[in-house]
This record gives sequence, structure tokens and C-alpha cells, in this order.
Amino acid sequence: MSDSDASDGDATQGWPGELDPDKNFIVSAFGRKGSGKSVFNRQLYRDYPYDKLCVDVNGEADPGPDATPISAPLPTKMPPRGEDKAPVDLHYVVDPGADTYRDDLDRAVGMAMFPSDRQTLVWCGEVGELTTGNKTGPHLRRLLMQSRHYKTSALFDGPRPVDIDKLVIAQSDLVAVFDLPDPDDRDRVAKVIGYPPQGFREACEETFRRGQYWH
Repeated sequence: MSDSDASDGDATQGWPGELDPDKNFIVSAFGRKGSGKSVFNRQLYRDYPYDKLCVDVNGEADPGPDATPISAPLPTKMPPRGEDKAPVDLHYVVDPGADTYRDDLDRAVGMAMFPSDRQTLVWCGEVGELTTGNKTGPHLRRLLMQSRHYKTSALFDGPRPVDIDKLVIAQSDLVAVFDLPDPDDRDRVAKVIGYPPQGFREACEETFRRGQYWH
């Protein structure tokens, strides 16, 4: 099943309770292409009631019809709300061919952190484009370490947790695991969250046997 074919109901089946948008949270979702991770985060993004920014590396995030497209160069902070005080909803499609591609991604994260007194959600799909195991941009690192000081929440998703900065997993309030066929990826998640790797593998296999897409 592809992300585009998955229904919102399928992707959120078994959702463990509502995240509180009035409090900061970080969600990371991992799984092979087409397993539902993007649909999962898309629904969380669309349901978020405050300011939000979708950082889209391939133009396929589909944050919703109300999102306003923006392009580089980016401002250093989220724009002010209009006279109706409606939340700001922005869609930034990054150009992977630009010489400044990696910096553009990190600057988008920094933009979502200011003004620091406004509740804001940033959705970073394909998180492996923003961070690797040994290199993370300064704005993303600040978000991971100090999001509570900026009222910034975040959604991350990607195919392979083994390749990214472990802080993405360690700082997540919720880690959603979809189809991860490589044992190294499952072990990475288990070790970072402090779960016995063998037990985590067995839990994944049992969940997938039941036809669920995540646990």
C-alpha cells in the first residue's frame, strides 16, 4: 500500500490518545516507502490548531488546501497573523538542486522557532535530509535540545532511523514504527528508547502479522 493510497483511518489505527497541542511534543515515524508514515504525520499536521510550517523536500507532503506556499529566501521567523488572528499555515518546498539545500532545510527549522512565544508545529518529512548520524544543523539541534523554550513542536518521518542523529528518536514523545524490514533499524530504535532489541523485533513482527501498520 502506498502513502497516497492509505486512508487516514488506516494510518492512525491504534492511536494511543491525543497529543496536547498546548504542550510541546515531538513525533517521529519510520518505515519503508509506502508503509504509511507520511500519511500518519500528515493527519497530525492537518489537525494541529496553531501556527505550522511544512518543510517539503519532494513536493509530495500535501499539508492541506489551506497551506500557503512560500519560497527562499526565508525570513528568520514566522510571519504575523492577519487581522482575523487565524493561525499561519505555510508550505515550503525546498529545492534539492540548490547549492544552499542543506542550509535551506535547517533555516526552515529555525524559522519555525520564532517568535519563541507562539505555539508552532514544524513537519520535516524525509528527516534523513536534515540530519545524519554525525551531522545535524544548528537550528535542528537547538530544536531537539530546547524545543520547550521555543514552544515549537515537530513531526519527523523517514525510511531508516539507523542513519539519523539519535536525538531525533531520544527526544520524541512518540515513536511510530511502520514496516522496518532491516533488523538494524529496529535495533536502533529499541536501543535509543531503552527497549530490549530482541523483544522489540518480536513486537514489530507480531504487530505486522496482525495487519497493523505501526505500533
